[in-house]
Amino acid sequence: MGKRSLYESFIERIDRHASSGNFFEASWYIYAVLEDRLISMLQNSGGSTQSNGNPIRMLGPKLSTLKARATSDTLLAVNFPHDAIFDWKERRNDLMHAMAEGSMDIDQIDESAKSLAEDGQELVRTVSACAMRLKKHRSKV
Repeated sequence: MGKRSLYESFIERIDRHASSGNFFEASWYIYAVLEDRLISMLQNSGGSTQSNGNPIRMLGPKLSTLKARATSDTLLAVNFPHDAIFDWKERRNDLMHAMAEGSMDIDQIDESAKSLAEDGQELVRTVSACAMRLKKHRSKV
């Protein structure tokens, strides 16, 4: 299975799981797609590795690196929805911590998971479009 078909499979699974109420599963795929699209944005704005040559792992460091690059890269700045991705990531983290701590009841967990998945469905499409625009127009700048 090629990268494109894998990505399309993830998008299909996001939609299928969200529509059938499997919000945690949908969010897991959303996270994977966001990571992939951020790697693409990194590659199209200076590289996806740290100064020591190791890959930039985890969503937070990818976001930080791209945010720093966006201050001097206008094309990246207009094609990088940092705040939306950061907010989704923080909500996901908050939900996971609340579950581990037992600070939410099951109805609150379910509602938060549903909101996370529904918002994530839109977010992956936005971020994917931004990554494609960045790649397409990079050679023109």
